[in-house]
Amino acid sequence: MYKLQRGKKTHKNGKTSEFYHICRPNIPDYYSSLYVGNKSKNSLAYGKGIAYILIKYFNFLLHRGVEYWNASDEDVKAYMLYIINFDTKRNEIVAEPNITYSTIQKHKETIVKFYKFLWQYSDHSVLKINKWNENKISEHNVALTLNWKDIESISDATIELFVTKHKISSKEYILEYSDDEIKAIYSNFKNYRNRAIFLATLHGMRIDEVLSIKLKDYNPRDCTVKPSRSKGKGRGRKRTILFGKQTVGMIENYLLHERNPAEVKSKKSNDYLFINTRIIEGEITFNAYTAASYRNSLIRAAKKAGIKGNVRTHSGRSDKATKLVKAMSSGELTLTDEIIRHIMGWKSIDSIKPYIDHANEEISKKFAKKHAKELDKKLLEFESKLYGQILNCPHLSRPLLNNFLFQPSRLLLVTIF
Repeated sequence: MYKLQRGKKTHKNGKTSEFYHICRPNIPDYYSSLYVGNKSKNSLAYGKGIAYILIKYFNFLLHRGVEYWNASDEDVKAYMLYIINFDTKRNEIVAEPNITYSTIQKHKETIVKFYKFLWQYSDHSVLKINKWNENKISEHNVALTLNWKDIESISDATIELFVTKHKISSKEYILEYSDDEIKAIYSNFKNYRNRAIFLATLHGMRIDEVLSIKLKDYNPRDCTVKPSRSKGKGRGRKRTILFGKQTVGMIENYLLHERNPAEVKSKKSNDYLFINTRIIEGEITFNAYTAASYRNSLIRAAKKAGIKGNVRTHSGRSDKATKLVKAMSSGELTLTDEIIRHIMGWKSIDSIKPYIDHANEEISKKFAKKHAKELDKKLLEFESKLYGQILNCPHLSRPLLNNFLFQPSRLLLVTIF
């Protein structure tokens, strides 16, 4: 098993410094210890936190009979599902996860960056690993099998699964807005900027994508934007999103009535489309608008609108994905997996699974309600016909007829069937 050990280093000037390294069993693992050491330079506590995540990951792999250098995509996926207590057979989170959304993100970032580090230090994907055999340390060359880009894709799909399946305070996150909820939230924003951002998320954009749009990448004539940051695209490649005319009109109102006047007054410039125009101590900040600021505005708007569910910045994107899946299920749209992946900007089509599960559940509920209504109608028709036959029957005595008529209809039907 891997474990964390603390050491001290004496420098030439006589001063000492502490550091952490990862060992198995008592022999330091070169690559992970070097990585943790680099992360501990500015903060020992930060390095310790990184080490604990890696140790948890390494020991999970050991239980599966693999090491971090020869782990597969399936091993990483199993680990991510393990930390959120997800049962693949039951397709649900079986126990309350002792982990938050931000911590899951931390696990993902740590593992992805560690494998990036390994690829930088490997010699054509070959690592030199020390192994303990018969009381001796021997060096072995091993091939690095996992690519950090694959890990990022797998982790994103798992995080998507977590936020759509996990319950908080007995309330699920909203996956799909009703038309009334959209109108209510929209009308309760105080400015054009937040209304424009809200509409952009309904087009399936991540909040980070929306806030990364630069002025030069906004084209009102073509009704398109190209976010400068996007999980689904590699470095240097930009995803193009098509907006509706109402969304473009709201952005134009924001530019005309809020952004442009603030730029003139502040005498500042900024490349980003969405800007913080708040005045602090008589000065307009005019810096890039943040996800935290928008999240607070969204929650306030949702509360004012009387929406009881847990609204998040991702709800608009979830709404788009759910409606796409439902349109496909109903036959309204015929799209391939690759087209849907492209529309949503996913790295892997696996990200669609939570929305398919949700859509199937909703469709099943609608079918059950419709079937129940049809069944009730048929039963009422049968009861009416049956009562008519009983009343017109000349062979029934009066006491027996009264006995039939005063029975509850449900009991009568059960008796006859």
